[in-house]
Amino acid sequence: MSDFGKEPEEGQKEEFDEIDSFGSSKVEEYSGLKERIGSEEEIKMISTAQLEQRDNPIICLTDKRVLIFHRDKSKLLGKRNRFEDIKLDHIHDIKVEERKDFDAIKIETESEQKQIMTPEGKGVEISGLIREQQEAGNSDPAQQLSKIGEEKEKGNISEQEYEEKKDDLMDQI
Repeated sequence: MSDFGKEPEEGQKEEFDEIDSFGSSKVEEYSGLKERIGSEEEIKMISTAQLEQRDNPIICLTDKRVLIFHRDKSKLLGKRNRFEDIKLDHIHDIKVEERKDFDAIKIETESEQKQIMTPEGKGVEISGLIREQQEAGNSDPAQQLSKIGEEKEKGNISEQEYEEKKDDLMDQI
């Protein structure tokens, strides 16, 4: 788990303001990120983040996943890019802690927990957008049909409710 307990450095707040964007993107500026986004994917948000004290990645939310792009400039290794890819359906929980000058977001999946520092006020917005995209992804009629089948088996809905919902979903397919 990454430690990012300190506040942003002097020039970092300006960098947050420069890169942080909702709706419009500067994807071209981050070589490798544009190629990573599929043509069928829609960018919902791009923002700066911080995972480690020397690391200033970009967090990109699409309608399918959260991409974390690390652009390292090492004197020994030269420029290199690293990507982390978290599919929206793998995210189990999101927690936001609002702090002075930045927000701390914890994204939990089945296998790991990511801690990300974002510009002040963006943590809640980012977590809300992630939840919206997760809910939009759950609107697939086939997935809903599977879910109502599970609910019926658990006894949470009656046979009649199941049949009504099933008929509605079958009409959508």
